[in-house]
Amino acid sequence: MTWVSVVQLGSGADRGANLEAIEKSLRTAAGAGSAFAFLPEASIYRGPYDPAYVEADDGPALRRIAGLARELRLAVVLGGAWTPSGDAAHAYNSCLVFDRSGRIAARYRKVHLFRLDRTDEPADDEAAFTAPGDDTAVVRAGDITLGLSICYDLRFPALYRNLAAAGATVLSVPANFSAYTGPAHWEALLRARAIENLCYVLAPAQIGTDSTGFSAYGHSLVVDPWGTVVARADDAPAVLTVDLDPEAVRVRRNELRSLQHDRPDVYAHPARIEELDG
Repeated sequence: MTWVSVVQLGSGADRGANLEAIEKSLRTAAGAGSAFAFLPEASIYRGPYDPAYVEADDGPALRRIAGLARELRLAVVLGGAWTPSGDAAHAYNSCLVFDRSGRIAARYRKVHLFRLDRTDEPADDEAAFTAPGDDTAVVRAGDITLGLSICYDLRFPALYRNLAAAGATVLSVPANFSAYTGPAHWEALLRARAIENLCYVLAPAQIGTDSTGFSAYGHSLVVDPWGTVVARADDAPAVLTVDLDPEAVRVRRNELRSLQHDRPDVYAHPARIEELDG
């Protein structure tokens, strides 16, 4: 059994205030006995792109989180932060996993970049300031194997099948999910990813409207391997602490062997196109 905490934040452009909120949440998680704390996307800074807020591993905000992980003996999954890509105009959106010594033990750079085009409104286009990653990652951690992703990745089920095939039993989906799409899509997609892959899904989220006018949906969730929501937040800051049972994943995968019935050899070929009125 592994206790974990899923953190919901209302981060903004004030990095100092954000880091104070992060520290408070991590101390709450540690006090609850959690081995892991999961922070949402854009935890350190949520606002207009600014190269000054792109941090290498030894940057001040990342050092502070590393120090908290070390002090609290708590593994921390920082859901998304800008890290250098080699192009000052386009940073990576990176999920960083800190171990209990404060070391960055794993990283994942967001592969799918969000874009939303609504009539008569400027496009929300993450690619305007973000470089896409080009690989996937899982983290072995005792009784669980953690598959990493970020927010908009949620809409691409092949990514999560890739993670499950690599051994993931828990899927991490830190998010700054749009309040426009969230009411219709957020819970449905998270439950679908859990059901498809017979995995736990942990989804820490942002709330509120940032200084660019982007509004986040919140409603952080924990979903079990059968698709049942076992913990949820509303639209306020929160720390959800739950106990993950690796045996639940094993039992469900033994009952329903869909992961073993995948046919990637078939899916690799384009679908045959037939004409009804040929």
